Amino acid sequence: MSTKPEKTSTGDPDLAAVVQNRLVEQLAESERQHRMLLNELPEVVLRLDREGHLLYVNDAWKTRFGFDLESSLGSSIHDFLHKDDWKKWDALVSCDHSAVSAEFDRVLRLVNNGGRIYLVDARTRRLNSGEIVGSLEDVTDRHQLETERLRAQKLESIGRLAGGLAHDFNNLLTVILGNVNLGQRRLSTQEIELKELDLAARACNQAAALTKQMLAFSKGGEPNRQPGDLGSLVRDGVELYLRGSNIQVEMEVEPNLRAVEMDSSQIHQVLNNLVINAIQAMPSGGLLQVKVQNCSFALPTDAGPVRGVSVSVRDDGVGIPKENLEHIFEPYFTTKETGNGLGLTSAYWIIQRHEGLFEVDSTPGVGTLFRFTLRATNADDDAEQLDRNALTSQRGHILVMDDDRAVRQAVVAMLESLGHTAGEASNGETCSAAYLEAMESGNPFDLVIIDLTIAGGHDGVWTINRLREIDPEVRAIVASGYSNAPVVSDHRRYGFHGVLAKPLMLTDLDRVITAVLTHSPSNR
Repeated sequence: MSTKPEKTSTGDPDLAAVVQNRLVEQLAESERQHRMLLNELPEVVLRLDREGHLLYVNDAWKTRFGFDLESSLGSSIHDFLHKDDWKKWDALVSCDHSAVSAEFDRVLRLVNNGGRIYLVDARTRRLNSGEIVGSLEDVTDRHQLETERLRAQKLESIGRLAGGLAHDFNNLLTVILGNVNLGQRRLSTQEIELKELDLAARACNQAAALTKQMLAFSKGGEPNRQPGDLGSLVRDGVELYLRGSNIQVEMEVEPNLRAVEMDSSQIHQVLNNLVINAIQAMPSGGLLQVKVQNCSFALPTDAGPVRGVSVSVRDDGVGIPKENLEHIFEPYFTTKETGNGLGLTSAYWIIQRHEGLFEVDSTPGVGTLFRFTLRATNADDDAEQLDRNALTSQRGHILVMDDDRAVRQAVVAMLESLGHTAGEASNGETCSAAYLEAMESGNPFDLVIIDLTIAGGHDGVWTINRLREIDPEVRAIVASGYSNAPVVSDHRRYGFHGVLAKPLMLTDLDRVITAVLTHSPSNR
């Protein structure tokens, strides 16, 4: 007995076969399009069995993270995750999706074949069949940017506090250090043992260095940038900081280095912190490699690469563990018993405020490399550099304005010890009045030292503007222990001829005053 094909509702068996074939083709085409769509996605799409073995992954698994598609299938997802994140993954796939979003951190660490770690945002769902479907979004760059933003906010907040404290502390140090310097100066002519005063002065200088570190990441740490030779600064600085240590140094300075725009004092702080870090990383001695060279670099704010000069400091010490590496620029973070946790923080912010680049690379047991890069100057030649040997001794009649009475008295005493005559004023009003009165009496002031921040009166900017109305050729020096304004870093634009950083020391006071009195165009 022959069997006849069943008829369709139309009664035509051939038509049924045609319809069935078309449905199969449409399903195949739909699946092909869906696969193409999945492979075009930048996120990894995956499907796993109930035990967590990979059944399917799209092309992003290879293009984004470098895994081989074929060999990955059948492997456990744990084979690709950091072992410390296995429990987190198990918690993610065992919970309801909405609960996961609200209660769990979905960011996991994916480790590729080369050991590189990626941060992925894992979104998963377990189906009724027990299989797991989900996606992995690469959020490594996003988290790094967020970490940098939070770090900047934290440092800015602490910086405000540090700057205010440093301002008051520098005023106290000016009084203490100024009087110690005066005692040293007077007693040195009498052949008296000055050991105690020397120790006091050294302690004051250490305290002043600490306030400078605090100011370096506060708003008061704006650099006073001038064109300078970074190679010479590094040579001299490393030699000084390594003196008496058991560290061998290899120094390489590229010839014909470009001049860079820098605050020499602040860059010395950066270099000092890096060398001290290297010495502490090599307690039994070792090799310090220092290299200074021309380069090009770019920052996110730049339209393209700019010319610069880089300084790399590499030690072969203990290295920095990965878990500490992301914290080393945070204030007061330290793993050393004697550290204060401000060295690398201040170094980081000094370079940030120089619009430069600061980099670190470290391998535990191998060593650490710190590198900072500064912009090259755009000037055709180095800015006017005062010839220290050409400064001649010149005495003047000087007016000191400061709202702190003890500071005024200390500075006046220091000036008188240098052979100057001095007057004092507590704010902008009394300063301008005293200056005008001295002019009218025929005994004008040759120079005015103006404190920038005044409590309860007109500040240094108001004062210099008022004095220039009285006398367009007035010579003035701005003194500051802390300031939000850019006056210190660009003092000439505001009408000042020099800058003194608090705490004031006798040698700095003499040097800056002599430079202004000697080289000012209106030499009266």
